[in-house]
Amino acid sequence: MAEMNLPQKDRRMQAPRIDLTPMVDLGFLLITFFMYTTTLARPATMEIKMPSREPTTSPTEVAAESTLTLIATEDHHIVYYEGLLSDLSQMKQCSFTQLRAVLLDKKSRVLSLPATFSANAHKMYVILKPGDESTYGDLVQLLDEMSINEIPFSTIVDLTTEEIEWLRKKFQR
Repeated sequence: MAEMNLPQKDRRMQAPRIDLTPMVDLGFLLITFFMYTTTLARPATMEIKMPSREPTTSPTEVAAESTLTLIATEDHHIVYYEGLLSDLSQMKQCSFTQLRAVLLDKKSRVLSLPATFSANAHKMYVILKPGDESTYGDLVQLLDEMSINEIPFSTIVDLTTEEIEWLRKKFQR
């Protein structure tokens, strides 16, 4: 028990004795109760919409001017190109620290397209293609960048054999 024995000069006056042990026990019981009943952090999930594996009869038409393709490669690098890939000079490389600037630049150019383009052309579309050497963390970082930069139209697809060959030629891997 918690007591304090102090020497008394006068035997007639004694200090009241207060036992704090039950109060300490109650405090620990309350702390453990609140720890068990409180949710500290709820897990957050991101909804990913994958394209259908079945061939469609009418694919969505997207203007090449508003499309950006990001390919996650080894050593946490990104290879990207705009529109349709027609030659190796279109492929450019950046790191994850430079990715936001690339996305913001493309987004501003898409929004400033002339009014003669369709309504779909004024929306930015990003195609994410994780390479064989990329990690799961790279894909998560790409998805985070889509969320941070408020790009609502993005999809994850596999690399084509043509893109794999062009990557080997361009970066000699």
